[in-house]
Amino acid sequence: MRTASCPPRKVWKRASTFCARRPSSNRPGRPTGPNRRRPPGRHHPQPQYLVRNQTTMANFRLSVHQITWGQNLELALKEISEFGYRGTETFAGVVDEFAGREDDLRAKFSDAGVRLTALYGGGRFWAAGEEDETIAWNMRIAEFLQSMGADRLVLGPAAPHLEGGTSDQQFQTMAAVANEIGERCQEMGVTAGIHPHWNTPVQDESEIHRIFDLVDTDKVKMVLDPAHIAKAGSDPVAICERYAPIICYVHIKDYSPELDTPEANIREEGLAPTLAFFSELGDGIVDTPGFVQVLRDSDYDGWLTIELDRSQTTARQSLANNTRYLREVLGFDIGGDNP
Repeated sequence: MRTASCPPRKVWKRASTFCARRPSSNRPGRPTGPNRRRPPGRHHPQPQYLVRNQTTMANFRLSVHQITWGQNLELALKEISEFGYRGTETFAGVVDEFAGREDDLRAKFSDAGVRLTALYGGGRFWAAGEEDETIAWNMRIAEFLQSMGADRLVLGPAAPHLEGGTSDQQFQTMAAVANEIGERCQEMGVTAGIHPHWNTPVQDESEIHRIFDLVDTDKVKMVLDPAHIAKAGSDPVAICERYAPIICYVHIKDYSPELDTPEANIREEGLAPTLAFFSELGDGIVDTPGFVQVLRDSDYDGWLTIELDRSQTTARQSLANNTRYLREVLGFDIGGDNP
């Protein structure tokens, strides 16, 4: 299998396990004891196409998703820059907003001293009859990424999770559309990755396995967020272990089931739904150190993007809390390379 979009990686040892509550102290830490055991029934054979034998060096670069700031691009860039981050991701709405004036957006990023790491695209790419429209939209995003010097396209399936689950035909359509997008993106130097996401047709573990069994993983990679995997009831560390060789981009946040709601809270003020159950790093049950260790063991070389749908205080305060966790628990240099 070709690996032009993501570097070759070695076979890894299992690092940690599912999710574990942080210790009762104020400082989150690596889970220990029986909570680190993997839940039964979640063992899957490793597909041969996911195995790597060559070794490269792991390197994490840190980025922040602008979703927490809503539509306030300038404030997001200002505060992300003030905390020393090198990159930021936003939604593909900027493609229309800055159409024909990409120089204006480049200037905003340049003035803030950060670069664009990815755009969040995707859509209803399982929907028969909408294939051409979905491909065309994502290629517009890819062209915009190219013009901005960025190279990651997040293929987020549009909500909701389909009643009765995603059908075989819908999976086939999704795979065909994703393959076409991925192949065209590769020709432009852009890597496209499907993003398993709660409340979408690629939510459950079985759905993740199904779509990645169908797509051509030389062309289509994975964008992984451990909180969405945990919210769907699966093991983020196990999913990361299984798919590490094709992970091309990563979101990180936490998941707090005690704050769970069956649906997203009402949107307001142009912001994302409150989604209190998606929380700051260290506030939930995700074994973030274990998840990151699997990426490190698999020699992941790419962006680690902090994402929080809605702050329960302010975007700046949540970024401060997440930054503290990255430094004190994971030992990361916010503005540097992190082997």
